[in-house]
Order: sequence, then C-alpha cells, then structure tokens
Amino acid sequence: MGEDPVLAVWYFYEPDEVRTFARDGDRITFGRDDECDLIIFSAINGESLSRVAGTIWRMEGELWVRNLSDKHELWITQPGMPPLPPLPPRDPARRDPGAAQSVPGELAYVHGPDGCVLVVAQQRAEPALPAVRDDRPTTTMPPVPPELRPVAAALCEPLIRGRRLPASYEEVHRRLPGRTRNQIRDHVRRLCELYLTELPELRDRVAARKQLEERELGLPAAPTTVHKGIRVFAPVPGPDDEAQRRRELTLPDYYEVAHLLVRRRTVTTEDLRLLR
Repeated sequence: MGEDPVLAVWYFYEPDEVRTFARDGDRITFGRDDECDLIIFSAINGESLSRVAGTIWRMEGELWVRNLSDKHELWITQPGMPPLPPLPPRDPARRDPGAAQSVPGELAYVHGPDGCVLVVAQQRAEPALPAVRDDRPTTTMPPVPPELRPVAAALCEPLIRGRRLPASYEEVHRRLPGRTRNQIRDHVRRLCELYLTELPELRDRVAARKQLEERELGLPAAPTTVHKGIRVFAPVPGPDDEAQRRRELTLPDYYEVAHLLVRRRTVTTEDLRLLR
C-alpha cells in the first residue's frame, strides 16, 4: 500500500500559515471574514471576494474545494496546464450547497477575486513550501538601529498582540505623535532598506508578492520605481479611481519586514515600552 499523501493548503502571501489535512473530513474555510481559517488579506479592504468564499476539505485521500460565494467564481490552475472550468457562484434562490470539484495533481492553485490565491499541495513527501518561508537557518538578523526602534515597535505592535497585519502609517503616527508623517515614512523606508539589503530571500519574497499583486489585481505595470526590492507606484496622471481602489487592496511594502522582526524576536513586547 502506498504512503498517504501529505495534504496542505496555504495562502500565497502567508506561507508560514500552513493548514494540513491529516484525515478524511478535515476542512477549512477561506475568505475575507475574520472567522475564516485562512483570511485573504489582499481582499479585506474590498468587497469583490465574499466574506466566506469557499471551503476545502479532505475526502477519500484527496482535497476538494467548494465555492460558497453567491457572487463570484473560483477557479483552479496547475503549473503549465490550462485552467479548469471555473466553479460558478451558488444560487441563493435554491438549496444550492455550491459547486465543488477535487483538486488535481501534486501542486495546484485556487484563485478568487482581489488577489485570492491558495496553494494546494498533495504530495507523498513533505509539502514543497517556498524556500523563503523559513529564513532562520541561513541568515543573521541585524539589530534594529536605535533611532528606528520606536517605528519598528509601532509597526509590529499589532502582530505582537496577535493580529495578522502590521500597523498602518496612520496607526504608527498615533502611537508616535511626536514625529511627523514624513519622518515616519522615512524611518519605515530605512527599516525596509536595511533588511531587504541584508536578507536576499526576504527581498525575493517581496518581489514575488508584488508581481502577483500586479497580475491578480490588474495593476498597471508602469509607471513604477523599484528601489532595493520595494516597488512603489508613481502618481497616475488624471483621475483613476478604480486603479487607486485596486492599489489599496495590496499589502503594505513593509508587511514581510514586520512579520520577520516579530518571528525572529528582534522586536518584542519589551519594545512596546517605547510607545505612548
């Protein structure tokens, strides 16, 4: 008898949050609602993705996905293969549990609106998680410079307190009212430059996320400026509300840096004493 496959799912932007399915009947939900097992952070500021968009469960040794949304499709792709027919939205006018299908192959992707991309691994060895997901063994973490430590503490405070997203610029400003918004942005930029320069794998992770956001959200590839791995969109000439709305769905450039600082315990609860 062959070895049971290792079945795992993770959100593309959160490769550290891996959900495994040890036995038939194990299931997760995904969407932009806080109650979902996998929260699609790129969609939380919009309404295109349903609050509970779908569910993935294990049945007879393989993973299945069901579309729980009544307003959008879900679709499955495999590397190098044409996409499968989409799973249509369910019909709320009748008792419709939602269209479902098994996930084929050892590696596939479940897609939805607003940057929803789930990686589905069904392998007979440990899941081939992205190499950047564990950055502990190969790199030395430089300390946060003293002049940047208050901003680093403010950025990381929500993560330390159990939230999934780091602080916004406005939240940082509220915690450090003695600094101007321009000073805060400059210190965040310097913090990102430090760690993206010192940790190439972190730089690669940021670049991969930015490329996926451009593709999935339909963001214009130009005009942009790339500086030390951080891609910054220049102002769009003339009114372009839809493009601006899509940009607001992207994760902040410092997202990976803040998570890394907390994971490596470079910023801890002790640093929160620097905040008001």
